Amino acid sequence: MGFYFLSDRGARSSGCQPLDCALPFLTASGAIAGLFIGRELDSQQRALAPRAGTSIDFAFTEARVLAAPSSIDVRDSIIAVVSDSGAQLFSAGAQPKALRRRAGGLSAVRQVAIAPDRGTILLGTGSALWEANLLSGPATRLADGAVDALATSRDAVLSASGRRLRLSTGTGAGARSDSLEMAEQVTAISYDETAGAWWVATDSQLVQVTSEVGTLALTKSRVSLPASARAIATNGDWIAAALGDGGVIAWRRDGFADGAVNAVRVQQEPRFAYDLAFLDGVLFVAGGVDGLFQLSLTPTPRVVGSSRQVRFATTVRAGNGVLWVGDRGRESVVRVTP
Repeated sequence: MGFYFLSDRGARSSGCQPLDCALPFLTASGAIAGLFIGRELDSQQRALAPRAGTSIDFAFTEARVLAAPSSIDVRDSIIAVVSDSGAQLFSAGAQPKALRRRAGGLSAVRQVAIAPDRGTILLGTGSALWEANLLSGPATRLADGAVDALATSRDAVLSASGRRLRLSTGTGAGARSDSLEMAEQVTAISYDETAGAWWVATDSQLVQVTSEVGTLALTKSRVSLPASARAIATNGDWIAAALGDGGVIAWRRDGFADGAVNAVRVQQEPRFAYDLAFLDGVLFVAGGVDGLFQLSLTPTPRVVGSSRQVRFATTVRAGNGVLWVGDRGRESVVRVTP
């Protein structure tokens, strides 16, 4: 068309006219362009479709945080979220609302846990473990050293710095502390409400640790890990761990009692398992850019489905019948109702 309208009339000796010359060319080029556009749209649809299970749409609401969340914890009616901008507290209602900021002067906060009976929030940074009241007041340094893993029971705090576990129980005059050196670097900690004990993941093992009367002790309950664990979750029947690009691994709780500790694994999806949580016997996994996954462990381990509603899911917690997901893509904490 450009040649036709810009050329001199004498250059059209071939008699090329818009309908008999330009139109066939435009039709052919349009068809080729449409083919490539269609292929690109089709590839985008395939990329968004789950590679295992079905696509799931959950009901959800969200609350924006100051920066991309690095860790969250949920206890009772409180949500604690930490990011590069410090710690924020939210109400764990149908519509989460920002309550207040805590420990605003701390930097490089990467772990958070709530201790309900202590009425405090625990914060792990690259240099120390801190504790602050949920309502007001300054933060107190509990221990020096980078915090690599952190978890709480109702009134106790267990943290890890390298290979060392550090326990803090009670407050005031009744405060006690203890420590235990593990054989390898500690990568994750979780408190098991059912067993009343802690699960500690190292580079190659998952070990149960008790803290009776404020003293840490190893138990005989332990299993080998095929890869380093990023997070641990438990319910009445299962103990599970997120292994990053190694997928998800789980063991039946009764297997530890009778000595038949056989693992089940889900490896095909998500491509990277950041975190996981049990809700009503169902396992949910934060899969980063792949979204939030729902897994079934019985009768065979499999991916039930996934949701891309959460853009970059890196943390997930269960509480009061719903899931709370830290979404780094939206810079928000998301309330998900399965």
